[in-house]
Amino acid sequence: MASGPASRRLHIADSAGALGAIVAALCCAGTPIIVGAFGALGLSFLRKDAILWPVMLASLLVALWGFQRGFRLHRNAGPLALGIVGAVSLASGVVVVHGFPAMQMIYGGAIALVLATFWNIRSRHPVDAAR
Repeated sequence: MASGPASRRLHIADSAGALGAIVAALCCAGTPIIVGAFGALGLSFLRKDAILWPVMLASLLVALWGFQRGFRLHRNAGPLALGIVGAVSLASGVVVVHGFPAMQMIYGGAIALVLATFWNIRSRHPVDAAR
């Protein structure tokens, strides 16, 4: 893969997508720190499911695209598989499931996406054998 600004943009797709999806999902779930931050920034109008669901789903697609690009680069299917599981859990917790189980799915999906992102980044940068 070529290096340069375009290559770096491809490398941050998984991170940016996961972060956007997690913030949107936690806002949908009513997490006080996220809702408070939106209010403090004057963005309370964004706290509508009609806005947050498409943002979350689009962010998940960007993250999954980044994991897929990472897979094509390093041939480690683990981050992609964990990212898919995290994305399904996060989206299901926001859109389909409600109550306490939804929060478990949202937080579990968020953790899985963060772990998949770090794993994908680590897989892109092989360990130097001389160390």
